[in-house]
Amino acid sequence: MDFDVVVVGGGAAGIGAAVSAADAGATVCLIEQYGFLGGAATASSVLTHCGFFDQTRTQVVGGVGQQVLDRLEARDLYQTETFPATGNTVVLLDLETTKSVYDDLVTGAGVTLLLHSRVIAASVAGGRVTDVTIDHRGGRETITGRSFVDCSGDGVLLVAAGAGVQVSDVAARQASTLVMRVGGVAEDADLSAGALSTAVLAYRERSGAQLARESGVAVRMPLSREVMLLLADQHRDVLDVHELTAAETTARRLSWQYLHAFQQGLTGWQDSYLAATGPQIGIRESRRLAGVETVVADDVTSGRRRPEDGVARCGWPMEDHATPGLTVYGGIKDKGWYDIPYGALCSATTDNLWAGGRLVSSDPRAYSSLRVMGTSFATGQACGAAAVVHADLDRHDTAAVRELLTKQGALL
Repeated sequence: MDFDVVVVGGGAAGIGAAVSAADAGATVCLIEQYGFLGGAATASSVLTHCGFFDQTRTQVVGGVGQQVLDRLEARDLYQTETFPATGNTVVLLDLETTKSVYDDLVTGAGVTLLLHSRVIAASVAGGRVTDVTIDHRGGRETITGRSFVDCSGDGVLLVAAGAGVQVSDVAARQASTLVMRVGGVAEDADLSAGALSTAVLAYRERSGAQLARESGVAVRMPLSREVMLLLADQHRDVLDVHELTAAETTARRLSWQYLHAFQQGLTGWQDSYLAATGPQIGIRESRRLAGVETVVADDVTSGRRRPEDGVARCGWPMEDHATPGLTVYGGIKDKGWYDIPYGALCSATTDNLWAGGRLVSSDPRAYSSLRVMGTSFATGQACGAAAVVHADLDRHDTAAVRELLTKQGALL
């Protein structure tokens, strides 16, 4: 099979890239390892889209991301929540509705979608990727293209193509968290951080359980009315399969201990039950692109604007999970937003290769801001637009990319 644009990874960034490229008239193949789209939202049950709004509730992501919001609203499931402690506003999601919305958006755009498919190799000639090899239940298949986009989160295509990547020391990486969805929690139950902390501390004292995080995010989900909890942290090397396996199994054990803590210590939780975990632990960090340019912490804190080469906005503050059990925030100037430049999406080593989502070229502190899903729709869309422009012109043209993004409704 041959395409103008090949996108690897069907999370927020990959959806943004594939739909952007297809809407621009390109032939597009989107390759996803699971049997559904959505990335962290659906594979890890992180049912909150962070990053659509800055801390003043100004929307900073449009384009393909807006198409997602419109489709949620059409199903009467567009719901937001603002956390008073941080001022962060998230879009709440229902798992099955989200899967369906993504299916319809991607297939409706004319994208060739390949689920249950993994990239296992890539060919490079003259500093450009020429094809990828995928493995699926039917065997192996080669897909050729003119432009390639890695939105896999783990840099699967970057590594296969031998492109430059950044990998932080394990101790400096963001911790992973297994999401718990708990049913049977009374509607008037206290979900505050203080209440959770009190219950966890009491349970520790009684049981001797080693629970690193005392409190965390607890959000009531639409439709199901389940409570989503982000508590079961694991600070391990997710690029080591043995460590990743230990993270999954340990976090599942922790989930039961947290559930028992709340059942025993909080009013309205007595009849609660663990409805689901994962199915995969939520991985915050593994690899990042070595880009032509790197977004740094000062770009975030100063709210740096890039009127010439900005291709996506980010309004989510730095949210650092590098210390187990502790989240450290760092704000953006005036609680606003900053620009992500074109060069941070472009591989410094491979001419026709871009990376979006949590692969964007960034230092560790900036990374803790721009990795979230709302921003990923924007960086993914920018990658898709860039891939189309390069496939058409056979060169990079930032102005043409910005023009296409503006035409597609992206906020620049």
